[in-house]
Amino acid sequence: MKVGKLHPQLLRQLVLARRGAWRREVVVGPAVGEDAAIIDLGGAYLVVHTDPISGSVKLVGRLAVFVSTNDVAVRGVEPMWLSVSIFLPSAAGEGDLDEIARQIDEAAREIGVAVVGGHTEVTTAVTRPVVVATAMGVGRRYVTTGGARPGDYVLMTKYAGQEAASILATDFGEEAVRRGVDKSAVEAAKSFNISVIREALALADFATSMHDPTEGGVAGGLAEIAYASGVSIVVDRGAVLTRPEIEALCRAFGIDPLKTLSSGVLLATVPPNQLDAALNKLRGLGVPHAVIGRVVEKSDYLVDISGEKIHEPYVEDKLFSLF
Repeated sequence: MKVGKLHPQLLRQLVLARRGAWRREVVVGPAVGEDAAIIDLGGAYLVVHTDPISGSVKLVGRLAVFVSTNDVAVRGVEPMWLSVSIFLPSAAGEGDLDEIARQIDEAAREIGVAVVGGHTEVTTAVTRPVVVATAMGVGRRYVTTGGARPGDYVLMTKYAGQEAASILATDFGEEAVRRGVDKSAVEAAKSFNISVIREALALADFATSMHDPTEGGVAGGLAEIAYASGVSIVVDRGAVLTRPEIEALCRAFGIDPLKTLSSGVLLATVPPNQLDAALNKLRGLGVPHAVIGRVVEKSDYLVDISGEKIHEPYVEDKLFSLF
């Protein structure tokens, strides 16, 4: 099988068809494109999401916190608790564990999340550190990935490919310079904000759907929204936000910024009558944002990005081939 996410067809066939016992309180369970489980507690909703970090080495602890909590936040619910499992190869030293645990602690403190449990072990099953985080939160309402409707506007925050650029700058910085990327661009790419909590919570009352584009990037995230919602999405590639340092790093490694890890980007669909209010919220937060497209009736494609059509809720992310 290919490295990275499973193809949706294989996922549906071998994984999603096997969900254990039916429970009436499960509002949203595992499904292609949906970010987190939603469980009805009776008057409140528990949101739970688990994510592994396997496509980074030096940022693995920090990414574990932000990537998992982002998927709770895009449900419109504040992330509150985190359970983390750390798997270390036998070649790892105490300093490696110390750095990972420090990153987890600092990132969790930044966003007000408590680390409440987990597991740590050294194992021959991995060749580099792998961190698996489960984030949880409780709220009174929720947003799904599958709520987009024809006529909605598509908004994004921050910059396509920013997570991949941070990983390239941190784990492959010297190689990037050898490939012609300016050192200043490499340094600049290390500091992107990869949390969407503020803007996701701010847009929760306006958005019909929200999504955190991780593997497969903005293109993959849009395809997942379209698939989950039963619609198509038309996007102007020129309107998609990115930055020169992201483009330089991605170009050096043959990666499309729109098709690679983009944690920190929020994708949201907003009805026309809520667009101004949503944009005002984002301006008030000072978060870079743009209107990049519209939701349309379901067609023979999921996403049309300036003529490039995506037909499946799956976009191969070339970043993973580097590890």
